[in-house]
Amino acid sequence: MLHGTGRVSRIAARISAWVDRADRALCAAPDERARRHGWTVTTTGFGSRRYRDPRFDALKAARQVLAEEDRHVHAGGDLHVHAGGDRHAHAGGDRHVHA
Repeated sequence: MLHGTGRVSRIAARISAWVDRADRALCAAPDERARRHGWTVTTTGFGSRRYRDPRFDALKAARQVLAEEDRHVHAGGDLHVHAGGDRHAHAGGDRHVHA
């Protein structure tokens, strides 16, 4: 009986390897294109991928900073923007942009 179990395991491993090769072949061109652009590629199933540009993380962080600044300004604080993009929120009431 154990001999049959080993045989089934080998067959299952072989089928799994074929499926993996077919999946990589199916998605090779889009995966390569995404990697050339610096995107991350996550396999989500057979023939299915999630492509993500990591620059979205920087965009999300910038939005969080702006939202925090807006909270300070709406609470009666000043927002000062200096050359080089430095931003500081202070107590007061006006927004100032320094070039």
